[in-house]
Amino acid sequence: MSVCIRIQPDILNIPISERERIITACHGRERLADLASGNPDMAMPDFVVEQLRACMESGYARYTDYYGLPELRAKLSQQLKGEWRITADPETEIVITSGVQEGLYVVMRAVLHSGDQVLIPSPHYGNYYQNAIACGAKPVLVPLDEKEGFVPDLDRLEKAVTSRTRALVFCNPSNPLGVVWPREILDGLATLAIRHNLIVLVDEIYHDFVYSVQPITSIATLPGMAERTFTFGGFSKSHLMMGLRIGFVVGPSEPMIAVKNLHYCITLCPSSVAQVAALAALDCPKEQLELVFHEFRQRVEMLHRGVATIDGVSCVKPEGGFYLFPNMSRFGLSSIDLAVQLIERAGVITLPGTEFGPYGEGYLRLSVCATREQLEEGLARLAEFADNWA
Repeated sequence: MSVCIRIQPDILNIPISERERIITACHGRERLADLASGNPDMAMPDFVVEQLRACMESGYARYTDYYGLPELRAKLSQQLKGEWRITADPETEIVITSGVQEGLYVVMRAVLHSGDQVLIPSPHYGNYYQNAIACGAKPVLVPLDEKEGFVPDLDRLEKAVTSRTRALVFCNPSNPLGVVWPREILDGLATLAIRHNLIVLVDEIYHDFVYSVQPITSIATLPGMAERTFTFGGFSKSHLMMGLRIGFVVGPSEPMIAVKNLHYCITLCPSSVAQVAALAALDCPKEQLELVFHEFRQRVEMLHRGVATIDGVSCVKPEGGFYLFPNMSRFGLSSIDLAVQLIERAGVITLPGTEFGPYGEGYLRLSVCATREQLEEGLARLAEFADNWA
C-alpha cells in the first residue's frame, strides 16, 4: 500500500537553483580555477584557533543558554554599540543563531503572514527570495540598474509598494554586486519604510569588508528605524569561521520574543564550540584581522582590474565584500550557458547571474575567495576565452 505524504505547498514552491548544472559540468574535470565559491581559502586567525583548541581540550560541549552564551551576547552588544553604532539590549534584542541563514528564516517566519509582499532589490542573495516563499509571502523584485551603479532607485522602489507590502530585505555590502549603498540612499530607504510602515531586514555579514573611504551606515541607526529593523551579522566572513555556522540577529524586543521561540524550536541553542570561537573572535587582536581585510581588498582590486581589461565586458567597481558582478552579455549566451561554457572550454568556475534572480541575466558573479594563484589563472583563462570567442 502506497503512502501519500502531502508536502506543504509553500515548501514545494521554493525555487530550485540552477547550480546543479554547474556541479555537473565540473564533475571529473581537474585543475579548475574557482572564481565561484564564497568560501574563503584562508584559515581562522591564530588567536581564535588557540581559544578553540583550549575549548576542545577541556571537553566543554554542553548545551548553552538557548539564545546564546550571556557573555557572548554582552560582548557583542558592546561591539555593536562601538563599531556599528547600534544599541541593543543583550537580554532582549540579540539572539545568537546558527549562521545568518537561520536568523533570516526565523525572523521572516515570525513576522511575515501568508500573502504579505516582500520588496527585494535585485539582483539579490537568493536566500531572501527562497525564505519569503517558504514563509508563504510573495517576493517582489525591484530591479537595480548597472548604469546607476546598482544603487536603488527610490522612486522605482516606491512604485512597487502596495497595501500588501510588509517588508524590505537587502544586503549591504551586497552579495552578489559588491556595492555599498551610501548614507543618502539609506536615508531614503528609511523614509520609505517609515512612510509605509515596513519592516526592514538588512544582512550585514560583509560589514567588516568595506573598501570605500566612507564607513558603512547601518540603517538601524537612523531615526525611527531601530523599532522596525532586524540586522543580521556573523563571524563567517570576518573571522573565516564559515564552517562553524555562527551568526546573530539584532531586533526590537517585542517581536524578538517570537523569534526566540521559533529559534528554540529549530536549534534549541547554537553550537557551544562555535560560540566559544565567536567569543574569541570579539577579542581577536586587530592586527590579525587587518591582515585578512587587506588581503581581500587587494584581491578584489586585482580581480576588478583584470576583468576591466576584457574587451566588451563592463563591471561596476566593488566597494565591499568578496564579489564582482561583470556584465558578460557580449557573448550572446544566457548566464547559465556561459557559466557552463567557461567550465568546459576554459576551466573556470563562475556563478550565473540568474542565481541571484532574473535581473542577473547577462551577468556572472566572480568571487575572490580562492588563492591568488587561482585568481590569476582564472583571469588569464577568462581573457583567453574572450579573445578566442567566435
